[in-house]
Amino acid sequence: MTIMTSMTTRKRRPSYGMTLIESLVALAIVSMMLVSVWSSFGSTVIAMESTEKIQDRYNTLRNAMDRMATEVSMSFLSFNRPVGETRQYTFFEGRHEGESDSLTFSNFAHLRVRKDSDESDQSIIQYVIEADPEDGKRKHLYRRETKRLTGDLPEQVYRFAPAYVLCEDVESLEFRYWDATRNEWLEEWRTTALDAQPDRLPLRVEIKLGFYDEADELVYFVSQVALPVQEKIDLEK
Repeated sequence: MTIMTSMTTRKRRPSYGMTLIESLVALAIVSMMLVSVWSSFGSTVIAMESTEKIQDRYNTLRNAMDRMATEVSMSFLSFNRPVGETRQYTFFEGRHEGESDSLTFSNFAHLRVRKDSDESDQSIIQYVIEADPEDGKRKHLYRRETKRLTGDLPEQVYRFAPAYVLCEDVESLEFRYWDATRNEWLEEWRTTALDAQPDRLPLRVEIKLGFYDEADELVYFVSQVALPVQEKIDLEK
């Protein structure tokens, strides 16, 4: 008699979880992805901040150039001054000092911000490059403006008008003046000197502002402005 035995095979239950090694590998992959995303995001933020800083810098320089061009275009000379007065109340003095020129001129650009203030729409404006009082390695473009015509020479304007920074960290300021009678550019224009241009303004003025860019290279903004009031004004006529 043959006895047959049947062996029952057990079915293995499927595994629904992750082993410790698989969990560690997944965690490592997620960590690398997060680091990569964060590095990319950080670089983007730094690039955006750097670009915004450069744009702000260039906007400041353009605004300074635009303001100088607008105010220079409003220059004028006048015959009128008190009887017996030897001082000149209106003048246009562009003095050449290498790459640190200065320009002082009478103009119609003064804005009175308060009603009945003891000011005039005529003033003296001066542009000059000077060192930072706290850091001599830095140079700024300064602007001075009087409240009225004072009758004083350019080197005396500082007594009547405090200077404020029009543009920080500039390297040079240069002006050139177009002489229509000689058909050439001049580096100086002085209406207070009898042997220069005592009774006339330049037809055009070239403004050249130098500064170091983000790559530490010296670059320039250059602009020209026309002076429409060429004849001396006589208010008594």
